[in-house]
Amino acid sequence: MHYLIGQRIQQRLKSEIGAYVPAAASLRVGLAYPNRYFFGMSNLGFQTLYAVLNRLPDTCCERFFFPEADLLPQHGPGSLRGYERGSTARDLDMLAFSVSYQNDYLHLIPMLHMMGLQARAEDREERDPLVLAGGPAVTINPEPIALLCDALVIGEGEELIAEIAEVLRSTSDKSERLQALSRLEGVYVPSLFPNDYAERSRPAKTTRGFGLVSGMPNGKLQEGNYIRRRVVQNPELPLAHSTVLTSETEFGDLYLIEAQRGCQWGCRFCAAGFMYRYPRYDPLESLKRRIDHGLKYRKKIGLIAGDLLGHDAIHEILAYIDAQGGGFSPSSVRLNAFTPEIIHYLKKSGNRSIAIAPEAGSERLRRGLNKTFTDEEVVEAALRLAEGGILNIKLYIMIGLPGETEEDIEQLCRLTLRTREALSRFAKSSGKMPSLTLSVSPFTPKPSTPLQGTAFVGIPALKAKQATIKKRLLKAGHIRLSGESSLDAYIETLLSRGDRRVVEFLFKAVLPQGKGLGVGSPGHLRRSLSSMSFDPDIFVMRSYSLEENLPWDFIDHGIKTPFLTRELGKYEQGKITHYCMPEVCRSCGVC
Repeated sequence: MHYLIGQRIQQRLKSEIGAYVPAAASLRVGLAYPNRYFFGMSNLGFQTLYAVLNRLPDTCCERFFFPEADLLPQHGPGSLRGYERGSTARDLDMLAFSVSYQNDYLHLIPMLHMMGLQARAEDREERDPLVLAGGPAVTINPEPIALLCDALVIGEGEELIAEIAEVLRSTSDKSERLQALSRLEGVYVPSLFPNDYAERSRPAKTTRGFGLVSGMPNGKLQEGNYIRRRVVQNPELPLAHSTVLTSETEFGDLYLIEAQRGCQWGCRFCAAGFMYRYPRYDPLESLKRRIDHGLKYRKKIGLIAGDLLGHDAIHEILAYIDAQGGGFSPSSVRLNAFTPEIIHYLKKSGNRSIAIAPEAGSERLRRGLNKTFTDEEVVEAALRLAEGGILNIKLYIMIGLPGETEEDIEQLCRLTLRTREALSRFAKSSGKMPSLTLSVSPFTPKPSTPLQGTAFVGIPALKAKQATIKKRLLKAGHIRLSGESSLDAYIETLLSRGDRRVVEFLFKAVLPQGKGLGVGSPGHLRRSLSSMSFDPDIFVMRSYSLEENLPWDFIDHGIKTPFLTRELGKYEQGKITHYCMPEVCRSCGVC
């Protein structure tokens, strides 16, 4: 190991609180995050798996991360080592990638190269560790990286990881291990599945759902030609929280607690809202225990939820944190839920910046997305925050939504200007000028959502929309603009909706960087897309029919296809679907 690499690892380990110091064990696992340490240690799912693995008997888990740019040239084959014991990949029984975002797929091949492993699963040797991957990106469609992995986890891994470990302990031959893994609910072994997309028949899906509400087991294990999404069944298993604390993360001053998994609102673009159906909340007493623990290490609790204020005990939660002398920071807040009491706790907790998410610039498109916010409510929410002392306000809005018109873009601009004008009036009366940021991101259709089959609008169209917004708003002044690039959004769509052929792009995207491999520049990525053996537009730029054989059809999330079809129709008609009520509703098929 180059001394600079070792020095950085040691500096980080010294600054961490809560990291495991694993002893020698019969089962050795590498947990890899395909991005830099800063992002990996900011990810609650990654931290949770790290804790679960290290708590298994006779198991040692080490962390691996993609190197920072300054040290990437020093990483030749076999140089990427585990943080805890300095292990190489070939010291491990299993290497597990935790992947939250599709664009992080671009780092998988370079990381495998730096670990001294062949990228394709079929080229690796018997003595090499099994390579697994899981996480939200993998759960909705694992096919773009299927040829790189021996197995992939579909769904939630907190309980499943112990079953995978037991398979590794009880078997030694790779073929036997893969067969045994394929029998576990939620595990997909690509080498045992057909990959002839033109020939294979449409997978037979269950329509009975998972029986989550009653607490009954899922019934028959996966069989035939579909993989069932794994869902944590143990009600005593708490949701995630921080395991390792370090200042070198996006949330360095927070102790993170997952208060809710999933979301009840059913926004038609949101993969998390459908992938984690139905929504589950951590009970108040459990939250109190975790809050007490977190406040021993940090003065502020970061509450993670799809809709934090949807928790039925939210006021008791915030009052409890306040009574213990702590503060809180929310991951997301529905914009029509900013009551004076909530704003009071936000300000008292030291929150200086809050994001509100209209998601679309016009009320027409908002209703299509299953959001009922009016323009007036958006402006009022920003004004209430400013009046409550929170002076940095960000609006999150998507562009390139299906059916979006020039008038929708104009309404987006008018809404932003109305918000700025309201804040300017507040500034004149208060002497305090709030800042307003508009974050504009391209819409990217995601599998297993009602909008999964809609077309990506395209890079030229997005650039034209972005130029219109910039010209319209910047001349008004006092508005900052930010957002994702159109190229990144195109690649995200390709890696969300592609099949196994898309791995070709992952190979073309990397370039030598010193001794190691790294992801090429935007120009190189554009050239890679144009030099493929197939046209990537077939996955990105066209509309999919739900009747065709989709790459991810073999995954059973429990949601009935007719429900998604109805929801797509409601998007086009601007009709609202009631929020998820698992106690009484059976319309989507999950419950």
